[in-house]
Amino acid sequence: MAVSHAGQQKRLARQCVDISLIMPTVLWSGTFDRCGRRLLSLIARATPAVEVVFVLDGDAPLAPAWMTHPAVTVLKTGARSGPATARNRAAQAASGRVLMFVDADVELADDAIDRVHAAFEADPDLVGLFGTYDDEPLESGAVSAFRNLLHHHTHIGHRGSADTFWAGCGAIRTAEFLDLGGFDENYSVPCVEDIELGMRIAAGGGRIVLDPEVRCKHLKRWTMGSMVFTDIVCRARPWTHLIMNKSRMPAVLNIDWRARLSGICSVLVLLCFAAAFVSSWAILGALACTLAVITMNADFYRLCVKKRGVRFGASAIALHWLYFVYSSLTFGVVAVHALVLGVRRSMARSRVPSIT
Repeated sequence: MAVSHAGQQKRLARQCVDISLIMPTVLWSGTFDRCGRRLLSLIARATPAVEVVFVLDGDAPLAPAWMTHPAVTVLKTGARSGPATARNRAAQAASGRVLMFVDADVELADDAIDRVHAAFEADPDLVGLFGTYDDEPLESGAVSAFRNLLHHHTHIGHRGSADTFWAGCGAIRTAEFLDLGGFDENYSVPCVEDIELGMRIAAGGGRIVLDPEVRCKHLKRWTMGSMVFTDIVCRARPWTHLIMNKSRMPAVLNIDWRARLSGICSVLVLLCFAAAFVSSWAILGALACTLAVITMNADFYRLCVKKRGVRFGASAIALHWLYFVYSSLTFGVVAVHALVLGVRRSMARSRVPSIT
C-alpha cells in the first residue's frame, strides 16, 4: 500500500521521539481546545523530539482541523471508559521513550517539557516525575483559588522523592509504564488511578520525584458542591480503600503527619462545639484545636493572604477546616466499614465446618 507524503513525514518524525505528550479528554471543546493548542505551540520550540497523542474517552464527532499535524496522533476509546483506560490506549500507541501525561484542563508552562526531558536525561534511574500547579489560578472564585493554591502549596512543600504519582502533569518512562501494565482500568472515573500507579512503582523500587519547578496552570472552575463531591466520592473514599488494600499509609502530600493531625483537630472542633451545650470547657477545647490547625497550616494561609488578600485568607481557613472535616470523617467511616466487613467475613468462614 502506498504511503502518503504526510504519512512518511509522520513516520520519520517518530523514529527518534524523546517524549510523548498524552492528553485524554471527553470533549474536543472546552478547556481541551485551549490546552491542546498550547501543546502544539510548545512542541515547535521544545528541545527534545516530541509527539502528541490526543485520546478521546468516547466516540465524539471528528476531531477539529487544528489537530492535523505530523507530530499528532488522535485516538478514541469508542465508549466512555475513564481516564485510566484512555491514557493506557494512548501509551500503547506512543513512540516516545518517556510518556508525559497532561490533563485536558491543564496548560503547561513554557519550560515544562524541557525540564522533564532534562530530568530523565540526567538520572537514568528516574522512573517517574511530576510537577505542580502554579500560584496564579485562572479562575477567580474563592473555591477555585483555594483548591489550586492548596494543590500548589502541598506539592511545593514535598519536593523530592515520592511514592505517589500525579497524572495531571506527570511523566513516566515508557518501558516501566508498560511493564507495570499502566493505570488500573478498574477505575472507570477520574479517581486515584495515578496514586495507585505511583504506589506500585514505589513498591517495586522505582524512583519517583516531585519537581515543583515543572509548572502548569489549572483551568478548572470549582464550586462548593463539586469540591465536596469530588473529595468524598472520587478522592477520600477510593483513597481509603486503596490504603486499606495496601495495608500502609504513605506519609506524603496531603496525608502527611501535619494533614492527619489537622484532620483530627478539625473534627475535634466540631465535637467540642457540639459538647458546648453540656460543658463550657468544650468551647476552650474548640478554640485550642482551631488555633492548632491555624498554626500547623500558617504557611498556607500566609500564601492565600499574599495572593488574594485578608478576606480570601479568612475564606481559605474556613474552606480548609471543612475539607479536613469531611475528608477525615469519610476516611473514618470507610475504614471502620471495611474492618467490620472483614471481621464478619472471618467469622463466617470460621463457622463453615471443615470436610474431613
